[in-house]
Amino acid sequence: MQHAAAPISAIGSSAPLHMGGIETLARSLHAEGRGKEALLLFEHLAAIRPRDEAILLPLVRLLGAQGRTLQAIEKLAELRSVSTDTNALVDEVKAQMVPAIERFNMHLAAAEIEEAEHYAAALAALAPRNIALMEAAFSCNVALERRDKAAAYASALLALNSSHPGARTFLYGSDASNKPDTEAAPVAVESAADNVHPLLRLRDMHDAISAILCEPLAAGGIAQIEELLAASRALAIEVPAGSEWEGWVKHYRLALEAIDLAAVQSPTPKQTSDAGLKLMSSAGVPLTWQDLQGKATRLRAKTMFFAAADRAYIDLYAKWYVKSILKHADVPCLIVLHVIGGAKGLREIAKSVGIQDKRLVYSGDAFDAAAVTTKCYDTPPKGQIAKPVAHFQSVRFTRLNAFLQKLKLPVFVSDIDLLLQRGMKDLLDRSSDADIVLNENLLSANAGSRLTANLLLLNPTENAGRFLRFLKGYLEDFLSRGEVTRWIDQFGLMLARHHLVMHGKEPRIEYFDTTKDINNVMYPSYRENPFRFLSLYHGFDMASLEENLDLGSEQPKRQKAKRPVKRTVAKPQRARKAATAKSHRKSVAKARRTTTATSRRKR
Repeated sequence: MQHAAAPISAIGSSAPLHMGGIETLARSLHAEGRGKEALLLFEHLAAIRPRDEAILLPLVRLLGAQGRTLQAIEKLAELRSVSTDTNALVDEVKAQMVPAIERFNMHLAAAEIEEAEHYAAALAALAPRNIALMEAAFSCNVALERRDKAAAYASALLALNSSHPGARTFLYGSDASNKPDTEAAPVAVESAADNVHPLLRLRDMHDAISAILCEPLAAGGIAQIEELLAASRALAIEVPAGSEWEGWVKHYRLALEAIDLAAVQSPTPKQTSDAGLKLMSSAGVPLTWQDLQGKATRLRAKTMFFAAADRAYIDLYAKWYVKSILKHADVPCLIVLHVIGGAKGLREIAKSVGIQDKRLVYSGDAFDAAAVTTKCYDTPPKGQIAKPVAHFQSVRFTRLNAFLQKLKLPVFVSDIDLLLQRGMKDLLDRSSDADIVLNENLLSANAGSRLTANLLLLNPTENAGRFLRFLKGYLEDFLSRGEVTRWIDQFGLMLARHHLVMHGKEPRIEYFDTTKDINNVMYPSYRENPFRFLSLYHGFDMASLEENLDLGSEQPKRQKAKRPVKRTVAKPQRARKAATAKSHRKSVAKARRTTTATSRRKR
């Protein structure tokens, strides 16, 4: 999930009529698959209208398709500077960055530093708050002895991380007394931005804060964030009422409000009770906590899966989620489906899902969606959401710690629209020493989408409990306010990570392999993929699962006790013995008749 930014178009005179005709022709050629001809026209248009989003976006795609990766990245950076709608651009950024990074690495491996620098510089311009890309550009220019460029990149690195050792050494040497006043940097940025629209300044403050939060948080970073937050609150932004611009102001205001550094630095909240929680087996039998603990013991469970959803999502995804685990889990496990607001209807819900298995348990609470007064806002153009989506997304984290503490099992907590596609024993073994394992999306530099809430693994440690206690307190606070961003759960994950680092006892935080463990790219329908867990995301074509996956047979049926097995084998043996005996009796009788007849003939 990516956050978006406001699409503010440049205001200018109308283009000449013949230019509109050229643009129409270029789009027509592009639609017909005549990429080379379309590219020529779009390049011509871009030379005349260099900051036009409508021209730059197809130009970027065509350049990429033609293998002109460096030019595609450069134009994409231009596009980002004029239209920062990240939701619209995120797929293009992902598509173009991968081949550009590959080209950079190829040139670097061949010791072609000057060629590698071209790609590093373009990537850094596209993602100016990505420290890894900025370091690549900085290192190339140091190697090429381009001191002016290297100094510029070093300054940019210090703006992102004031203690960056390589940048500090390059600029100031080893003498700490040469260190400049780090408080002066934000002032220069502010004064340079005086002629920028206030909404864009608000966006830039959000992005700057996000860049700091995506890195380890120190005292200097906290001070910078506090200063930026104060500056953002002082911004007066006038936009037309009811416009999409107004929606972006709301989005950024709520996102910045979610950065609660006071909570991060405060002591960890104590565990609160989980009153009103109901438990039931998949057969519709009510359970107590003691019953659930006994079930886990009898199953010899080594891990637990936990997902929470409202009834609509239970009906849509629960069967697929549960069946995938029953089929592919390679260690004994327990599955807990938490039904939001379903405490009174668990028996009927279990019946509707239609899967009876000792490993499957339902839990439910008395949440009443209709009683929620907090307004939840998504990024424009969606705006205010009728359903309390932020509450729905957060329940798994506010309810989870009770299960972690009672059962003392490693737990995979996830969205319900997720499939297990192969076993997890190796992952559990690999992460056995970790407190928590997070899904970090390194392609995102936004605080609300850097850590994705679709999958976490938590071991039953004190540090994991601390992480969840902070997260629960944070979420319950913001969900009780008048307005909240729909991304509040992922802001909470980001701040909970910083809180754990500050207050935990030598916490061990690990991360899923996003090339093998979990996908951070959206698939519109099912296709072959390398992932252990497949996150389906909203709008996934569920019919494609029916066509491609068979989750019917869970495991080979267990053999029965030994006696029936022996009986099954013994019956043929007895039959053979009986037949042999019968044959023997016939032979004896025949022999006797023959002997008697011979005797009679002799007589």
